[in-house]
Parts: sequence; structure tokens; C-alpha cells
Amino acid sequence: MFIILLILLSGCGESDDARDTIRTDISVSSSTNSLIWNDSADLTLKLDIVLSYEYGAALESETIKRRTFNNDSTEVQATIEFNTEAQNSYTDSNSSNNSVTIQLTRNNINPNPQGVELNADGPGNTYGLITSVLAPGHNPIEVPDCNHSEFGDHIDEVFDADLNKHVFRFFIHVSPDNDRCINFDRQRNEIKSYGQSPDNLLGVENETVVYKWKFKLKAGFQSSPNFTHIHQLKSVGGSLESMPMYTLTTRKGTPDKLQLRYAETDDQDTVAEEELAPFIDTWLEVTETIKYSTSGTYSIEIKRTDDGMVLFQYANSSIINWRPGGSFVRPKWGIYRSLINDQDLRDEEVLFADFSITEIE
Repeated sequence: MFIILLILLSGCGESDDARDTIRTDISVSSSTNSLIWNDSADLTLKLDIVLSYEYGAALESETIKRRTFNNDSTEVQATIEFNTEAQNSYTDSNSSNNSVTIQLTRNNINPNPQGVELNADGPGNTYGLITSVLAPGHNPIEVPDCNHSEFGDHIDEVFDADLNKHVFRFFIHVSPDNDRCINFDRQRNEIKSYGQSPDNLLGVENETVVYKWKFKLKAGFQSSPNFTHIHQLKSVGGSLESMPMYTLTTRKGTPDKLQLRYAETDDQDTVAEEELAPFIDTWLEVTETIKYSTSGTYSIEIKRTDDGMVLFQYANSSIINWRPGGSFVRPKWGIYRSLINDQDLRDEEVLFADFSITEIE
């Protein structure tokens, strides 16, 4: 009888203890599912910014927060739990939000790569300067001069007070500019690397390349509801070469958007987008890193040059970046837009500066 009574009393004591714990919800969340990082200090700072914690009725000191990285630092899992002492006082009412995973892409695999740069050097002979870097002796420029010769060159160089240097200015006019006197439902003013360019300006299979540049969309910039491309990565060779692999485009909407679009085959999808307004009338710096492979990686970061604030970022550590039959991938910059809804457009001047192409692996 004594043993049975002792067991019953013991069971009652455990139930009382369970009722005495406080049910509350602790959680961790992230404002992004991907980060681009330069070094350990930069990564720590960025994680501190994007991660948020909630402690419910508990104190922060009653919790344990961990960051667990995988072997190659391409992923981190942030977790939160009650510490040993607090486990006797609290019960977590929702343990499903106690962890979050963020994909990581390192910005510089090789800290001292040798790249190719294209920088404005002052008015005059702009086409010659661009050609001398992107395709010496050939023609890496796609401009609407053929149908608008009275205007003159559609790319020139001007001094920019904000950057305190010369920059490239790309003109496009709703009329009469078109696409090289070939297509008349669109218009194009772009520079590129292509088959006549040096090998180190062409992305080839299993190569990692970093593209950097600055650009500025002037106040009042107007986008087409169809497309207004300002950058493309295009595969050359094979049956899919007509569809850009990656495209940075602005699009009219409610509100207007800046979109990153990706196509594995012949169908392009938007993989990231932001409202366009913060990108207008300010200089922006872009860093785009891509591994050209069927098991590739990709990341892009766009930040303001004046204060370094990141306005746009996307990263994918497992993505197909090489197409069947492809020979190489080439970058393009400028303005390439649809004329189908030309009532939504105006004459534009888009500024670019400090292009670089760097093979890092």
C-alpha cells in the first residue's frame, strides 16, 4: 500500500510541475533567404542585420542562439531554444519556427583576380574606346544610329559630379530609334562581348566569372509594360541561344518593378523583384557572380554607391547555368526595350560606368 501511494504522489507532483511552466513562443526569422558575403566579418554583420528573434514571455538571456554552417559555407542554419535552466520554467508553444536556413554565396573566391575593365576617359571616340576593350578590331556595339544618323552617336561620355569622373551615356529615343534597322517593334542601344572578343571576356563551361558595373536611371525614368532590359547574360550556340539566361529588366506596373529573370530553357521566370522607385535617380553598383555549369551558382547584389545600402540581392547555390550545345556566354549592357506600348515611354539617357569582367576560378 505504501509503495502504491508513493507512486501516485510522485505522478501528481510531475503534473503540478508541468502546469507551472509558462507556455510562450520563441522564434527566429530572416528578412532574406540568401546572402552574398565578402569575408567573415562581412558575413557576421549581414547575418546580424537580417536575423530577427522573438522571445515571448522569456528573457533573451534565457535562450541559446546558434548559427550552424555547412562544410563549404554555402548555407547557414540559425536556431533558437531555451537554455537548460529556462527549460524548467517555459514550454515552447510553437517549435516549428525555431530555425531558419539562409543560402550563402561568397563574393570573391580569389581576392586578387586579374580582370578586364572598361572605363570612360572623356568625350570623343567613345565607340573606339568600347571596341578597344570588348572586341578589338571588331564591333561590340549595337546602336540605333542607322535609322537616326542625324542625332549622331547614341553612346557618348560626360563628366558626372556624383562619381567625380567621366561616365558613359546611352541615349534611346521613342522615335525614330529601332533595333539596328532589323526589328521595328523594339529598340536597342547595347554593348557586349561576343564571338570576336578575347577569350577572357567570354564565359565558358565550369568557369566562374564576376561582372561589375555602375548605372543610373534618371529621375522620371519610364518602363515598358513589356520589357526594358538593362543587362543580359546570353548563351551562344545550341537551340536555346535566342532566350537570355539572365535578364535585369524594369517593368511598368503598380508599382513599377526591377526584376531579375532567369531561363533554364526557353521559358523565362522572374526569380527576384523589388519596387523600382528606390533605384531611380541614384548611382547603383552591381556585382554579379556566376559559375557556368549544369550544377552552377549565381548571385547578384545591387547597392547604392553613396551609402553602400543594398537594395537588391539574390543568390542560388544550385542552378543550371549551362545549356546543351552552348559555346560560351556573353554579357550585354545598355537599354533594350519594346515599342509595342510606346505611349508609356519617353526619350531616355541611361548612365553606365566602371564595367569589369573578371574570371575568378
